[in-house]
Amino acid sequence: MTRRDLLSGSLAASLVAAPAQLKLIAHRGGIVDETHAENSIGSVEEAIKRGYWMIEVDVRATLDGEPVLQHDATLERFYGVKRRPEEMSWRELSQLRAEPGGTSPIHFDALCQMCKGKIRLMLDIKNASMPVEFYERMRKSMDKAGLLETAYMLGGDRWRNVFGPGGTRESANRKALAAAANRGEDVKKRYFLFELASEVDAEALDLCKRLGVDAVAAVNTFRYTMATRDEWEGPKEDIQRLLGLGVSTYQIDSRYEPLLRNRR
Repeated sequence: MTRRDLLSGSLAASLVAAPAQLKLIAHRGGIVDETHAENSIGSVEEAIKRGYWMIEVDVRATLDGEPVLQHDATLERFYGVKRRPEEMSWRELSQLRAEPGGTSPIHFDALCQMCKGKIRLMLDIKNASMPVEFYERMRKSMDKAGLLETAYMLGGDRWRNVFGPGGTRESANRKALAAAANRGEDVKKRYFLFELASEVDAEALDLCKRLGVDAVAAVNTFRYTMATRDEWEGPKEDIQRLLGLGVSTYQIDSRYEPLLRNRR
Protein backbone atom coordinates (compact mmCIF):
# COMPACT_ATOMS: atom_id res chain seq x y z
CA MET A 1 0.00 0.00 0.00
CA THR A 2 1.37 3.40 -1.00
CA ARG A 3 1.70 6.53 1.10
CA ARG A 4 -1.06 8.06 -1.02
CA ASP A 5 -3.39 5.18 -0.07
CA LEU A 6 -2.67 5.74 3.61
CA LEU A 7 -3.26 9.45 3.25
CA SER A 8 -6.56 8.98 1.47
CA GLY A 9 -7.68 6.54 4.16
CA SER A 10 -6.90 8.98 6.96
CA LEU A 11 -8.68 11.77 5.14
CA ALA A 12 -11.78 9.65 4.61
CA ALA A 13 -11.94 8.71 8.28
CA SER A 14 -12.01 12.34 9.33
CA LEU A 15 -14.64 13.58 6.88
CA VAL A 16 -18.27 14.16 7.73
CA ALA A 17 -21.14 12.46 5.92
CA ALA A 18 -21.66 13.38 2.30
CA PRO A 19 -24.35 15.86 1.26
CA ALA A 20 -27.79 14.28 0.99
CA GLN A 21 -27.73 14.41 -2.81
CA LEU A 22 -24.49 12.41 -3.03
CA LYS A 23 -25.00 8.62 -2.95
CA LEU A 24 -21.91 6.45 -2.49
CA ILE A 25 -21.86 2.70 -3.07
CA ALA A 26 -18.96 0.88 -1.40
CA HIS A 27 -17.34 -1.54 -3.87
CA ARG A 28 -16.32 -5.07 -2.78
CA GLY A 29 -18.10 -5.08 0.52
CA GLY A 30 -17.32 -1.75 2.11
CA ILE A 31 -14.24 0.05 3.37
CA VAL A 32 -11.20 -1.92 2.20
CA ASP A 33 -7.86 -0.77 3.60
CA GLU A 34 -4.91 -1.91 5.70
CA THR A 35 -7.22 -2.96 8.56
CA HIS A 36 -10.31 -4.24 6.70
CA ALA A 37 -10.41 -7.12 4.21
CA GLU A 38 -12.95 -6.81 1.40
CA ASN A 39 -16.41 -8.35 1.94
CA SER A 40 -15.64 -8.65 5.66
CA ILE A 41 -17.58 -7.86 8.82
CA GLY A 42 -15.28 -4.93 9.51
CA SER A 43 -15.51 -3.48 5.99
CA VAL A 44 -19.31 -3.61 6.09
CA GLU A 45 -19.50 -2.06 9.55
CA GLU A 46 -17.13 0.75 8.56
CA ALA A 47 -19.19 1.56 5.44
CA ILE A 48 -22.31 1.79 7.59
CA LYS A 49 -20.47 3.98 10.11
CA ARG A 50 -19.34 6.38 7.37
CA GLY A 51 -22.85 6.79 6.03
CA TYR A 52 -22.59 5.08 2.65
CA TRP A 53 -25.90 4.88 0.80
CA MET A 54 -25.35 1.35 -0.49
CA ILE A 55 -22.82 -1.47 -0.30
CA GLU A 56 -21.83 -3.72 -3.21
CA VAL A 57 -21.10 -7.30 -2.17
CA ASP A 58 -19.90 -10.36 -4.08
CA VAL A 59 -21.75 -13.62 -3.44
CA ARG A 60 -20.60 -17.18 -4.06
CA ALA A 61 -21.98 -20.58 -3.08
CA THR A 62 -20.32 -23.07 -0.74
CA LEU A 63 -20.10 -26.79 -1.43
CA ASP A 64 -23.35 -27.28 0.50
CA GLY A 65 -25.12 -24.45 -1.32
CA GLU A 66 -24.86 -21.67 1.26
CA PRO A 67 -24.53 -18.06 -0.02
CA VAL A 68 -21.38 -16.35 1.30
CA LEU A 69 -19.48 -13.15 0.57
CA GLN A 70 -16.37 -13.67 -1.56
CA HIS A 71 -15.06 -11.92 -4.65
CA ASP A 72 -12.10 -13.95 -5.92
CA ALA A 73 -12.40 -17.41 -7.40
CA THR A 74 -10.18 -18.73 -4.57
CA LEU A 75 -9.76 -17.80 -0.91
CA GLU A 76 -6.02 -17.27 -1.16
CA ARG A 77 -5.74 -13.46 -1.18
CA PHE A 78 -7.37 -12.76 2.19
CA TYR A 79 -7.61 -16.18 3.84
CA GLY A 80 -4.41 -17.86 2.64
CA VAL A 81 -6.28 -20.91 1.33
CA LYS A 82 -5.84 -22.02 -2.28
CA ARG A 83 -9.33 -23.44 -2.55
CA ARG A 84 -12.59 -22.25 -4.03
CA PRO A 85 -15.59 -21.53 -1.77
CA GLU A 86 -17.49 -24.05 -3.88
CA GLU A 87 -15.07 -26.75 -2.67
CA MET A 88 -15.71 -26.13 1.04
CA SER A 89 -18.74 -26.51 3.26
CA TRP A 90 -20.04 -23.50 5.15
CA ARG A 91 -18.84 -25.11 8.38
CA GLU A 92 -15.29 -25.35 7.01
CA LEU A 93 -15.41 -21.86 5.54
CA SER A 94 -16.62 -20.30 8.78
CA GLN A 95 -13.43 -21.45 10.54
CA LEU A 96 -11.21 -19.29 8.32
CA ARG A 97 -9.93 -15.89 9.44
CA ALA A 98 -9.11 -12.98 7.15
CA GLU A 99 -5.89 -11.04 7.05
CA PRO A 100 -6.22 -8.18 7.80
CA GLY A 101 -8.95 -8.01 10.41
CA GLY A 102 -9.07 -11.58 11.71
CA THR A 103 -12.78 -11.98 10.91
CA SER A 104 -14.56 -15.00 9.47
CA PRO A 105 -16.37 -15.05 6.09
CA ILE A 106 -19.88 -13.60 6.15
CA HIS A 107 -22.94 -15.69 5.42
CA PHE A 108 -25.45 -13.80 3.27
CA ASP A 109 -28.20 -14.22 5.88
CA ALA A 110 -25.97 -12.54 8.48
CA LEU A 111 -25.12 -9.74 6.05
CA CYS A 112 -28.80 -8.94 5.57
CA GLN A 113 -29.29 -8.63 9.31
CA MET A 114 -26.21 -6.38 9.57
CA CYS A 115 -27.59 -4.08 6.87
CA LYS A 116 -31.23 -4.04 8.00
CA GLY A 117 -32.43 -0.47 8.38
CA LYS A 118 -28.89 0.89 7.87
CA ILE A 119 -27.70 0.50 4.27
CA ARG A 120 -28.93 -0.77 0.91
CA LEU A 121 -27.49 -3.68 -1.07
CA MET A 122 -25.98 -4.02 -4.53
CA LEU A 123 -25.41 -7.68 -5.41
CA ASP A 124 -22.87 -9.27 -7.72
CA ILE A 125 -23.52 -13.03 -7.76
CA LYS A 126 -20.35 -14.67 -9.06
CA ASN A 127 -21.54 -18.21 -9.75
CA ALA A 128 -22.51 -18.60 -13.40
CA SER A 129 -25.53 -20.75 -12.66
CA MET A 130 -27.20 -22.00 -9.50
CA PRO A 131 -30.45 -23.84 -8.71
CA VAL A 132 -33.39 -21.49 -8.42
CA GLU A 133 -33.60 -22.38 -4.71
CA PHE A 134 -30.28 -20.60 -4.14
CA TYR A 135 -31.64 -17.31 -5.46
CA GLU A 136 -34.98 -17.77 -3.72
CA ARG A 137 -33.20 -18.15 -0.41
CA MET A 138 -31.31 -14.92 -0.99
CA ARG A 139 -34.54 -13.17 -1.93
CA LYS A 140 -36.23 -14.35 1.27
CA SER A 141 -33.32 -13.14 3.42
CA MET A 142 -33.42 -9.73 1.74
CA ASP A 143 -37.19 -9.48 1.99
CA LYS A 144 -37.13 -10.39 5.69
CA ALA A 145 -34.61 -7.62 6.35
CA GLY A 146 -36.51 -5.06 4.27
CA LEU A 147 -33.73 -4.87 1.67
CA LEU A 148 -35.35 -6.38 -1.42
CA GLU A 149 -37.23 -3.48 -2.99
CA THR A 150 -34.32 -1.04 -2.70
CA ALA A 151 -31.59 -3.44 -3.88
CA TYR A 152 -29.58 -3.17 -7.11
CA MET A 153 -28.33 -6.21 -9.03
CA LEU A 154 -25.35 -6.43 -11.37
CA GLY A 155 -25.83 -8.64 -14.45
CA GLY A 156 -29.25 -9.88 -13.45
CA ASP A 157 -30.11 -12.00 -16.52
CA ARG A 158 -29.58 -15.31 -14.71
CA TRP A 159 -31.90 -14.60 -11.79
CA ARG A 160 -34.32 -11.99 -13.14
CA ASN A 161 -37.35 -14.26 -12.71
CA VAL A 162 -36.58 -14.71 -9.00
CA PHE A 163 -35.74 -11.16 -7.94
CA GLY A 164 -37.95 -9.15 -10.29
CA PRO A 165 -40.09 -7.55 -11.41
CA GLY A 166 -41.43 -6.08 -8.21
CA GLY A 167 -38.14 -6.66 -6.46
CA THR A 168 -34.63 -5.47 -7.22
CA ARG A 169 -33.50 -3.22 -10.07
CA GLU A 170 -30.88 -4.60 -12.44
CA SER A 171 -27.96 -2.96 -14.18
CA ALA A 172 -28.00 -1.93 -17.84
CA ASN A 173 -25.76 0.12 -20.07
CA ARG A 174 -27.32 2.86 -22.19
CA LYS A 175 -27.87 0.58 -25.20
CA ALA A 176 -29.69 -2.05 -23.12
CA LEU A 177 -31.65 0.63 -21.30
CA ALA A 178 -32.88 2.20 -24.55
CA ALA A 179 -33.77 -1.24 -25.93
CA ALA A 180 -35.82 -2.07 -22.82
CA ALA A 181 -37.67 1.23 -23.13
CA ASN A 182 -38.40 0.53 -26.80
CA ARG A 183 -39.86 -2.85 -25.82
CA GLY A 184 -42.26 -1.04 -23.54
CA GLU A 185 -40.75 -2.23 -20.25
CA ASP A 186 -41.24 -0.20 -17.09
CA VAL A 187 -37.60 0.80 -16.99
CA LYS A 188 -38.02 3.15 -14.03
CA LYS A 189 -38.97 0.23 -11.80
CA ARG A 190 -36.69 -2.41 -13.30
CA TYR A 191 -33.33 -0.85 -14.21
CA PHE A 192 -30.53 1.53 -13.36
CA LEU A 193 -27.75 2.72 -15.67
CA PHE A 194 -24.38 1.23 -14.76
CA GLU A 195 -21.29 2.32 -16.68
CA LEU A 196 -17.66 3.07 -15.95
CA ALA A 197 -16.99 6.61 -14.78
CA SER A 198 -14.84 7.09 -17.88
CA GLU A 199 -17.84 6.23 -20.12
CA VAL A 200 -20.73 8.11 -18.51
CA ASP A 201 -21.44 11.29 -20.46
CA ALA A 202 -24.14 13.90 -21.12
CA GLU A 203 -25.87 11.62 -23.64
CA ALA A 204 -26.23 8.80 -21.10
CA LEU A 205 -27.44 11.20 -18.42
CA ASP A 206 -30.03 12.70 -20.76
CA LEU A 207 -31.37 9.21 -21.45
CA CYS A 208 -31.59 8.50 -17.72
CA LYS A 209 -33.39 11.76 -17.09
CA ARG A 210 -35.95 11.04 -19.81
CA LEU A 211 -36.56 7.50 -18.52
CA GLY A 212 -36.46 8.39 -14.82
CA VAL A 213 -33.69 5.96 -13.88
CA ASP A 214 -30.66 6.37 -11.64
CA ALA A 215 -27.22 6.69 -13.24
CA VAL A 216 -24.41 4.90 -11.41
CA ALA A 217 -20.78 5.64 -12.33
CA ALA A 218 -18.25 2.96 -11.35
CA VAL A 219 -14.88 4.18 -10.04
CA ASN A 220 -12.80 1.03 -9.53
CA THR A 221 -9.01 0.82 -9.44
CA PHE A 222 -8.67 -2.29 -11.60
CA ARG A 223 -10.53 -0.61 -14.46
CA TYR A 224 -7.95 2.17 -14.59
CA THR A 225 -5.14 -0.37 -14.45
CA MET A 226 -6.68 -2.24 -17.38
CA ALA A 227 -7.02 1.02 -19.32
CA THR A 228 -3.39 1.96 -18.51
CA ARG A 229 -4.53 5.18 -16.84
CA ASP A 230 -3.06 6.45 -13.60
CA GLU A 231 -5.05 4.86 -10.77
CA TRP A 232 -5.32 8.17 -8.92
CA GLU A 233 -5.31 10.90 -11.55
CA GLY A 234 -7.73 8.97 -13.79
CA PRO A 235 -10.49 8.72 -11.17
CA LYS A 236 -9.87 12.32 -10.10
CA GLU A 237 -10.38 13.57 -13.65
CA ASP A 238 -13.49 11.44 -14.20
CA ILE A 239 -15.11 12.40 -10.91
CA GLN A 240 -14.52 16.11 -11.46
CA ARG A 241 -16.11 15.85 -14.90
CA LEU A 242 -19.09 13.85 -13.65
CA LEU A 243 -19.73 16.15 -10.72
CA GLY A 244 -19.87 18.98 -13.25
CA LEU A 245 -22.50 17.01 -15.19
CA GLY A 246 -24.54 16.51 -12.02
CA VAL A 247 -23.90 12.79 -11.40
CA SER A 248 -24.74 11.98 -7.78
CA THR A 249 -24.43 8.17 -7.54
CA TYR A 250 -21.02 6.48 -7.56
CA GLN A 251 -19.89 2.91 -6.95
CA ILE A 252 -16.35 3.41 -5.64
CA ASP A 253 -13.35 1.67 -4.20
CA SER A 254 -13.20 3.26 -0.75
CA ARG A 255 -9.73 4.72 -1.39
CA TYR A 256 -11.45 7.27 -3.66
CA GLU A 257 -13.84 8.50 -0.99
CA PRO A 258 -11.88 11.75 -0.40
CA LEU A 259 -12.40 12.74 -4.04
CA LEU A 260 -16.13 12.90 -3.36
CA ARG A 261 -16.31 13.76 0.33
CA ASN A 262 -13.63 16.43 0.43
CA ARG A 263 -15.10 18.69 -2.23
CA ARG A 264 -14.78 22.46 -2.45
